Amino acid sequence: MTPGATETVPEARPSLPRGVDFTLEETYRATRLPVDRAMTLNPEAYRSADYYEIERQRVFAEGWVCVGYTAQLAEPGATLVATVAGQPILVTRDKARKLHAFYNVCRHRGSMLVAEDGHRDVIRCPYHSWGYALDGRLLGAPYFKGLDIPEAERAAYGLTEVKDFRKEDYGLLPVRVDTWGCFVFVNLNPAARPLEEWLGDLDRRLGHYPFAELQLWRRKPIEVQANWKLIAENFMEYYHLPWVHPELNTVSSLDNHQRFQGPGMYTGMCTTPLARNPGLPIDVDALPAMPGLTAKDAETAYWILIVPNLALFLLPHHLFTLLYRPDGVTRTIESADMLVHPDVLAAPGAAAKCAAIFTFWDAVNAQDIAAVERVQKGLAASAYPGGRMCFRFEESIHRFQNIIIDLMTGTRRTPPGDEDLPTARGDSRSGFSLTESERQAKA
Repeated sequence: MTPGATETVPEARPSLPRGVDFTLEETYRATRLPVDRAMTLNPEAYRSADYYEIERQRVFAEGWVCVGYTAQLAEPGATLVATVAGQPILVTRDKARKLHAFYNVCRHRGSMLVAEDGHRDVIRCPYHSWGYALDGRLLGAPYFKGLDIPEAERAAYGLTEVKDFRKEDYGLLPVRVDTWGCFVFVNLNPAARPLEEWLGDLDRRLGHYPFAELQLWRRKPIEVQANWKLIAENFMEYYHLPWVHPELNTVSSLDNHQRFQGPGMYTGMCTTPLARNPGLPIDVDALPAMPGLTAKDAETAYWILIVPNLALFLLPHHLFTLLYRPDGVTRTIESADMLVHPDVLAAPGAAAKCAAIFTFWDAVNAQDIAAVERVQKGLAASAYPGGRMCFRFEESIHRFQNIIIDLMTGTRRTPPGDEDLPTARGDSRSGFSLTESERQAKA
């Protein structure tokens, strides 16, 4: 040790012990404190296989997960495949134009039914050719209990062995599905709260946008070597803008950001007014605004994270989104998508301008990916106990982490809006500790 030097030991909580229960409220006591005193989630939340498995069940299997867009299911026969909490899922539009979701598994011997998005009149199992209607009914099982077999040949198949078989009992296994605007959500829990309750006041705040009319213009799948929560947390704070996104910072600067949060399972902020920068593809004047917007909307960008997996970059003339799918503790599959209104696409030069916008967001996303992958590597440091949060820039992370804690501990509640918090009156000490009624409900 260098003479005269002092060894500095950070004031920090210790790492969580082996065998800690990630479903107990006490595990998260330091993050439940008011934001100006709280610690971030313990690093085990980003690197523990035990935490990840519980999170899959309590966050992704119990929450409303966005799996795609109504534009992908516009016509009867359209099918969409997804994976939610490790479960294979199939979403269909039937001939009556009704939306359905099912586990993507044949009721015969368990084969996955559909491997990719597309159009089908009948869902046909590739293994033994059982066929299902788009509404999930079993239509036929070739050579099973005499179905499709001539009367004279049935004895050769020993069909008398199949007892009490009714097609009506072997339809596809349903999953809850709902939509908001252009977004398709599923929930694996039959008893979960409705999507409307999950979204809170988002429809009141943004429901005038013509989401249902947006077209899916371009998609790009991306692998990120980081825990999905690091990606979400990076999206919802703007502290890093000047250093990670110098180009974006010219139109969406620190000083123009405001919180935009009501009650609901989401975090939100907005940039208003957007600064003009004709040299950037996302400049507010690059394309006409989509129809139905207010004057304020026409110069505002909204940045919304709908828990758990949908990030919205909502600008006047387009919507860029990121869909997150955890694929392991330190690996996430993103779908980077751009949706545009037909009226905007009809503007002169729109195709080239939209391509430039997508390229811009792709570059911004690459900057974010480099940042969060560095964080994931840093979290391998066993001495790191977690960090602190700045209220101005990172209150949204505190809100998000406490939503995750609620889901991990089985606490059913909706976080309040900013106007309902003491912070709206200049007090930054609001916390997420359980109320007495919530403690009694959990007891």
